[in-house]
Amino acid sequence: MTMPWHKGGRMRGARLRIGAAFSVLAIVLFGVVGLLSAKDARRQSEHDTKLALEQLAQRLAQRLDADMAARFRDIDQLANLHEQLELNLGADQWRTVLERLQRSSRHHSWIGVTNLKGQVLAATGSLLEGANVKERPWFARGLEKANVGDVHDAKLLAKLLPSTIPGEPQRFVDVSAPLRTHGQTIGVIGAHLSWAWAEERRQEAKAGEVPLHGIEILLLNQQGQIELGPRSPALPTPAAASLANLLRGARTLVWSDGRRYLSAASASKPMADYPGMGWVVVVRQPEELALGEAMALEHRLLWLSVVGAALFGALGWFLADRLTRPLRRVAAQAQAMLPPADEAPSHDEVAQLARTLASLLSDLKKREHDLTTLNEALETRVQERTASLHRANDDLRAFSRSVSHDIQGPLGSMAQLLRQTVVREGNALPTHAIHVMQLVAQECDRLRQLSAELLTLAMVEQSEIAMEPVNHHALVQEVTTQLRDSASGAFPEVEIGPLPTLTGDAVMMRQVWSNLLSNAVKFSSKVAAPRIEVRAETGDSESVFTVADNGAGFDEGQRDRLFGVFQRLHQASQFPGTGVGLSIVRRVVQRHGGRVWAESPAGQGARFHFSLPHRADQAGEKALSNDANAPG
Repeated sequence: MTMPWHKGGRMRGARLRIGAAFSVLAIVLFGVVGLLSAKDARRQSEHDTKLALEQLAQRLAQRLDADMAARFRDIDQLANLHEQLELNLGADQWRTVLERLQRSSRHHSWIGVTNLKGQVLAATGSLLEGANVKERPWFARGLEKANVGDVHDAKLLAKLLPSTIPGEPQRFVDVSAPLRTHGQTIGVIGAHLSWAWAEERRQEAKAGEVPLHGIEILLLNQQGQIELGPRSPALPTPAAASLANLLRGARTLVWSDGRRYLSAASASKPMADYPGMGWVVVVRQPEELALGEAMALEHRLLWLSVVGAALFGALGWFLADRLTRPLRRVAAQAQAMLPPADEAPSHDEVAQLARTLASLLSDLKKREHDLTTLNEALETRVQERTASLHRANDDLRAFSRSVSHDIQGPLGSMAQLLRQTVVREGNALPTHAIHVMQLVAQECDRLRQLSAELLTLAMVEQSEIAMEPVNHHALVQEVTTQLRDSASGAFPEVEIGPLPTLTGDAVMMRQVWSNLLSNAVKFSSKVAAPRIEVRAETGDSESVFTVADNGAGFDEGQRDRLFGVFQRLHQASQFPGTGVGLSIVRRVVQRHGGRVWAESPAGQGARFHFSLPHRADQAGEKALSNDANAPG
């Protein structure tokens, strides 16, 4: 009576071993793969975020250096022109030159010229004329060579100029250079650049990175002290050592508030004759925001691994029972045919299962090897694509810097030199020569404007779209006010109808309205009663905006050329311009998922239309099927 129990016990042991083997295999496979995948996803997310922060810091540092280099060269070139041309300008003439230079860059808060004793001879707005600035650091440094000074609080100008950053005192960055005649220093030319310029650049950079939630951008000096941006939390002490480590590469730091931040930094660098400021741009993002999605994915993968292992183990137990059932019958029949014996029966069926499992494991290893090989190939391709993208971005940034510095600077110097020659030598020059020199100066100004608009077009192509609610009615009113304030003559009557609030990029949409409204003002300037009408029609899925004027209009037969780069339908002598503005309008609208077109009924001026979708997920990059030839 003991033999059946003996057989059943052995078969139950085989079924148990098979079920246990399936369960262990499931735990190993699902657990290890899930854990490694979760960790890899987190590492990849952290790497991508650090790379994005590092690129943002580099772009802002380069932009700040480019702006400061341009202002440095303005002052240095003016000082060099004074020495080379041996100018002998009076206070009024100096003031005219300095105020023209100030208008070329709205962040020049004050520019002045002093004698060797530090007395201000002439200045923009006549501010501080007659005052003595001998004790000011910029004057002492300017006696030796062209230089830039670090940011500081306003002293003499604090009561004369309003603060440009709400809640912050008036602060400046100084640029100064010596004025020389026959190799002898006779005075100093100095300029105060408003610190609001750096804050604007910081806000522009921050607004262009909406996918990076919770980022903060700081501007630090070489000692690690925060000059611009939130003052708290601060860098871990000692700040200078922490900043030096951060400049070696993006990393995770515990700041003074005890929280962990993914942090990246980029330092100011010299550019040709510009010595650099020594500033450091630091970008940080709380770790829980930067890696929130990766952490959630990690938890989901771990839970899926547990559930998958449990289900696979249950399935293995069920299959073990089904698989060993015929084996038990065969073993029972074989045992019945054998004579009674005290030895345990043979377990050949288990050996067979072992061989089957061994074959399965071998197959799994082969697949693992194939997957590893495929993964390595994919990683190689990703690295190649990433390197190609970096090269392309570097080329674009190099082109932008070339346009900004290598073209605009010489053109500005040429125009300034010609105008100064006319002012100084006007009585000795023929009328025709003066006219030609003025025309050349105007062409230099037009080329500077053209290069600036081409740079804007390139930035529109490269910048990320920051999706947020845009109040188009308020935006049109603000742009109209700015155009009216800057107009030199009569300004058209502008009628603004109700305009909706839609999701889009506020900075880019401001560019659209600025170009369309300035075009309408320009082309209606020669009619007796100029008038501009702005309205919108709201449909089910999109809104169509219209800017209509009663000006010169255009030939509808040339409508296909209207939105192309450098395409002009009027002579420059009639209406000045570069032919780039409408190209910017078309690209911005297309990147928002809309379309743009125009019409010009005979004798009724021009009407420009563009559409924007109501839903944010309809906007974005689309094919060029949204062409400017859409029916109007």
